[in-house]
Amino acid sequence: MEVQYPLVFFTLFLCLSSGMLLFQGICVVRGLGTKKFHTVMLAAELVVLAIGGFSSFLHLHHWERIFNGFGHLTSGITQELIGIVVTVVVLAVLFGVLRKGGDGERALPAWCGWLAVVVGVIMGFVCAHSYYMPARPAWSNFTLYVYYYGSELVLGAAGAWLVAAVLKEDAKVGELLAKLTCAMGVVSAVAVVVAGFYWTTISFGDVGYSFHTTDPTAALPAPAAALAAPMSGSEAGMFWGGAVVVGSLVAAVCGALGWKKPQVALPASAAALVCSLIGGVCFRVVLYAVGVSFYVYF
Repeated sequence: MEVQYPLVFFTLFLCLSSGMLLFQGICVVRGLGTKKFHTVMLAAELVVLAIGGFSSFLHLHHWERIFNGFGHLTSGITQELIGIVVTVVVLAVLFGVLRKGGDGERALPAWCGWLAVVVGVIMGFVCAHSYYMPARPAWSNFTLYVYYYGSELVLGAAGAWLVAAVLKEDAKVGELLAKLTCAMGVVSAVAVVVAGFYWTTISFGDVGYSFHTTDPTAALPAPAAALAAPMSGSEAGMFWGGAVVVGSLVAAVCGALGWKKPQVALPASAAALVCSLIGGVCFRVVLYAVGVSFYVYF
């Protein structure tokens, strides 16, 4: 299946934005973070969300027809639009509460934190569910949700940690986000490997012969080979090297390094975010490679 890079970057930045919101919510619930930190976080989440939304527009040949895709509540693109609108509203609410609040010990009340966590979790589900297609076996099982949550978590933790490091937030904030980046890197690695292994267990019926109606000379499709490619085939380098090692394990190591040595928090958090972005792109490209359809023979 041809890689749709605008959609790759759309889901990448959507996961980054919603993941940062989720971990900002955790900080709020724990009573951590200054007013400046939360203001910058909200602004960063909005900017990243806008970049993701713009990326999705690049996928369209006719931008003026975009609203034709929002025809039913069950369609993935409609659910994404609703999720994005809700996220923007929540960001506005949090910003309003933040502006009205004083400069006391707690920048935002706990309910704001729980609201942010809930929205972040829902957006991770929406991002994955928009790709759920029964006709594509690799895209119609639990691993789709497992991976997208893993991606959202490592991206969000690294992004929030970088903001804290740039602003030189309190040591408690930096330590918490460094620990979470380390943990979420491991979670992401497990999620990627689980997805890759599960794909190898998917089987297709053997019809023996097929006829391509538009290209009679086309080679016979090989769905089993496509599904095995990430683990041990043509996509193994991008899968293991990009998604597992660089995108997950290296990000986890950066988190551990920043946790043990707070003085290197800025370069470590920047490296963690860059690595998780690279890994996110690699896995999403692999996801298209395994997106072979049940109807490949018909």
